[in-house]
Amino acid sequence: MKLLCLFAAIVFIPQFVLRAQVAGNIVYGAPKAQSTVAATGELFATEPKGSRPVSFVEANVLLNLKADAYQAVFALAQEGPTLQDGNEKLTAQARDFIAALEALGVQRSDIFVDFISQNRVYDFNVVDNVAREKLSGFEVKKNVIVRYHDAALLDKMLAAAAKSAIFDLVKVDYVVSDMPAARARLREEASRVIEQKEASYKRLFGVKIRRASVCQEKYSAFFPSDMYKSYTAYESGGADNYNLRVVRNRKTSTSYYSPLDPSGFDAVINPAGVEPVVQLTLYLKVRYR
Repeated sequence: MKLLCLFAAIVFIPQFVLRAQVAGNIVYGAPKAQSTVAATGELFATEPKGSRPVSFVEANVLLNLKADAYQAVFALAQEGPTLQDGNEKLTAQARDFIAALEALGVQRSDIFVDFISQNRVYDFNVVDNVAREKLSGFEVKKNVIVRYHDAALLDKMLAAAAKSAIFDLVKVDYVVSDMPAARARLREEASRVIEQKEASYKRLFGVKIRRASVCQEKYSAFFPSDMYKSYTAYESGGADNYNLRVVRNRKTSTSYYSPLDPSGFDAVINPAGVEPVVQLTLYLKVRYR
């Protein structure tokens, strides 16, 4: 009997082997401390002394989901000798940009101007050999947040932003309007995987088990802006041994979209194409006696 229980506990431990289009200038920032692999959990639970042995069946499911809408964030900044002057310049710049967006078909209700900061700007006044810091003006910063539904519209918005001297696209968020429905879809698929594994183990090994409870249910969401990686590729010669002052050229850094590897999942809903998508995952662990 003990050997049968030990065999059942080992059988129901699946082994997972995992490998670890628009992002905006947020890719230059530090990456978020978020795991980009499928979730896993402890397969053995600590049971009280004398309790009956338990087994677990797991399901790891991936859902690739196209965004329902997008939100682009454009950063604006203006300086002036006075705070009022800086505000007036920034207001005029934002007004021209919003007018250009409306001409592209963006609704005014889908545009929001978010105040960021206003700061003093200092410079140095050099007299003889003394550089004395002084107040030279003020800087005002605001973001224009734009929601749109056609991904192809972004190129036109970037051109409109350039005409208004706006060159900083901070990020593009991918919007999923009905997250509960997406999670329900994941749960249905994970339940189907659990039932298939349960039937397979019974058919292959003759193991009879009874469901006790859901031990773990973990949802995760991975948005394209979090899934970009970067590298700098070049080969450089050595000049350090010639006692020379070395002046190096600027190297171009490349960023690319790196989605989750589907091979680590039991089931994948909507296999990914070439377009970056929102990736939702569910790790479901069911306890058996």
